[in-house]
Amino acid sequence: MSYNADDCPDSDTAVAGGNGGGGGGGTGSSSSELNCTTPSSPGMTRQDAVVLHGDGGSIDDGADVIPGAPPMVVSSSGYEPCDPLIILNLFQSLSATTNSLELQMKINLHLKALTRSPYVFLVPILHSSEEGLIQVINDNVLDKEIRFSINSSHFRSGSHHNGYPFVIDDLNKDFSEVIEMVVGNKHNTLIYDILGPKVSKLQSQTSTTSASSTSSLNELNFNSSVQSQQAPHNGPTLAAQHQQQIALFVCIAGDSSSRSRYQFYIDDTFRYVLGHLVTAFELYEEKRVRDQCQNLLQVARRLLGKIGDLGQLLRGVMTEAKELAAAERCSLFLLDKHTGELVSKVFDGNEASKEIRIESGKGIAGYVAQTGKLLNIRNAYQHPLFYKGVDESTGFKTRNILCFPICDEEGVIGVAQLCNKLNGFHFDKCDEEVATAFSVYCGISIMHALVHKQVQKAEARYKLSQELLLYHMKVPDVEVNHALEAVKEPDREQDEQYRAFPRFNFCPRDVKDHARSVQLSMRMFYDLNFVGSFKIHENKLARFVLLVQKGYRDTPYHNWWHAFSVAHFAYSLMMNLRLIERGIITKMQGFSFLIAAFCHDLDHRGISNSYQTQTSSPLARLYSSEGSVNERHHLSQAICILNDSSSKILDGLSTTEFKECIDYLRELILATDLANHFRILPRLKRLRAENLAEGANQRLLLSLMITCCDLNDQIKSWKTVQHVAHLVYAEFFAEGDLEKQMGLRPNAMMDRKKACIPMLQIEFLTTVIRPTFEILVQIFPETHPFLDTIDSNREQWERVRNRAAQQQQPGNGNGTAGNGAPEPCNGCNATAECCDFTCYTQVNE
Repeated sequence: MSYNADDCPDSDTAVAGGNGGGGGGGTGSSSSELNCTTPSSPGMTRQDAVVLHGDGGSIDDGADVIPGAPPMVVSSSGYEPCDPLIILNLFQSLSATTNSLELQMKINLHLKALTRSPYVFLVPILHSSEEGLIQVINDNVLDKEIRFSINSSHFRSGSHHNGYPFVIDDLNKDFSEVIEMVVGNKHNTLIYDILGPKVSKLQSQTSTTSASSTSSLNELNFNSSVQSQQAPHNGPTLAAQHQQQIALFVCIAGDSSSRSRYQFYIDDTFRYVLGHLVTAFELYEEKRVRDQCQNLLQVARRLLGKIGDLGQLLRGVMTEAKELAAAERCSLFLLDKHTGELVSKVFDGNEASKEIRIESGKGIAGYVAQTGKLLNIRNAYQHPLFYKGVDESTGFKTRNILCFPICDEEGVIGVAQLCNKLNGFHFDKCDEEVATAFSVYCGISIMHALVHKQVQKAEARYKLSQELLLYHMKVPDVEVNHALEAVKEPDREQDEQYRAFPRFNFCPRDVKDHARSVQLSMRMFYDLNFVGSFKIHENKLARFVLLVQKGYRDTPYHNWWHAFSVAHFAYSLMMNLRLIERGIITKMQGFSFLIAAFCHDLDHRGISNSYQTQTSSPLARLYSSEGSVNERHHLSQAICILNDSSSKILDGLSTTEFKECIDYLRELILATDLANHFRILPRLKRLRAENLAEGANQRLLLSLMITCCDLNDQIKSWKTVQHVAHLVYAEFFAEGDLEKQMGLRPNAMMDRKKACIPMLQIEFLTTVIRPTFEILVQIFPETHPFLDTIDSNREQWERVRNRAAQQQQPGNGNGTAGNGAPEPCNGCNATAECCDFTCYTQVNE
């Protein structure tokens, strides 16, 4: 809002307004008799006024007489004294509020009534930002407060003129322009500086620095030596340790003849109200900063909501920047790290016809990007970096510019440029603070948007790779039809196999034929009545099993045969222990249990979690923060197959059932990580048949059973146990070899030169296998034969160990068969390099 003195009311009205507003409801006259010539208080020192000359002359002519007013009583000093009741009423009204705007209105009207001046306004000085602030003219609050810079250089350049310490034109050009803008130039303006107290940091040091030699506005302090010169009888006191600084300026319409009289009333008014007024200004600034922080948080919230679309985010950044700093235009540039250029595709919120590129270090934006420093240009045409050719071509007039960098942790990632401050001369310190804080939120939002864009691209590539994988895993219709026919119409051999299939002593590894294993896998779903209960399409079931089979790699141990073996044991537990019929687990849990058994090692690469993490493999980078790297990948592959349209065996489930099934699937596959098993082992040991329905015990039972399924090879015949051991250690030794190639030291059981398979197997059976199956037997006593088989196999390994020890004794041969081929592990050197799966396969062939 611009307040023009030409629109000021007549002096009669001004006095009346002062009596009502400035007096705070006190007496309506300022002509009461009181001698107010007491000296200034120690907390405030007065300086002489400076004069800003307008076009008009003195305002004293005819302005001092109020029609109908009683005769004035003049004090010995020659000025009209103050009515104490008016002063008291003013103090009472001021003490009722801490609103700086209300305080300024009341003080303005009070001084206006005393001085009969057309206008009065205060200019508080903000020392933290070296700015002056204008908010109220008389009792009119400006629509937009005006801030302008005031710094020490203006004071140092001031010259004595007509006995005054400063001439306003030398003091601050911005100040002159501001006054002319808000009150016009009809009247001259007298400016009085009001000094407030400031405690020196060096309490023992007395400053004698004059105003003309200070280094900053915060140091524009006047020592109490000024007071001691005015009152030398006081002598040196503790007051000499206090400095004073300019608290505010009082601006009143008047000329030189009014200077002393105005000073008298100003001294008398601010002697008591200055402290309260300064406190109100400080509260106002604190509230402004708090509101600014709240606004920035709201801005950040809005920006973070747009990170999904970088273009929309950039337009949002420019809109928010313009609103926060009240700018006419905004441009935003992002730094191209490959070329070092600044690139912009959006200008003032609109898509540009073609992208704009600025070389590093060129122009204002290039300079800010290169230096990383904010640049506040008050007059664009006078700045050497400004290129006015753009204005000439577009017709836009650039007055001032605020350009600031947008940074991340590594450095500058972009530059924002604001043009033309609205409702003000130029961008001020407040705008700089807002821009600096805003740039932090911009940097965070833009970096999140860029990362989000990269994630979206990665997800797209992942989906494409999954589609490609499933395409190459595509199951021919011939295989599907053959599997379905074999399940529906088994031959005599298959029929016999089906009858033995549910038994615990059935060995799935003896099947050997892949097609037969697929048919048996499908049979599990039929036998457990999952096909009818969950409305599984037969064609999709066949494709699901075939896709799972193709999803396993050809590794020595973690292959399809391992998955088939694990799924068979899960099937056998549910069939023989009648877990679903007895209500120990639900049908949904049993369905999830069987799927998890098939999918628990999908796409296993034959290497352990520790190796994945140690080598920072792609899988580790994707899952290491969550733990169980391999298992999380297996889960991901399982969900991928379950989501494929040709193998969606969960299609018949409701949304709730689908979520429940996936939840169980996640828990069960992650439970196959032995690290998780050992973590919950104390809770597993507390399981009993009678407490399975309590709390989370049912889920604990599922975790226990999937672990038993994963280890079920150890409760098979000695031939199977021995064979599986060689397969497992073939993977272990291959991983150890890889670690050696990388300069790492492998674990002893993965080092083919150090590992002793019989000793390791004995330890594994004793510390892992038997304790786990003991818990199962504790819950289901009918499974006790498992422990007998484990003990028998352990005795076999002990015999192998003993024979191996004898073979190592001198004169006992080299452990070869009569045909020169190495014998199985029970006849070879168990500590030598031949302890891999080759010795078994050679004899088996």
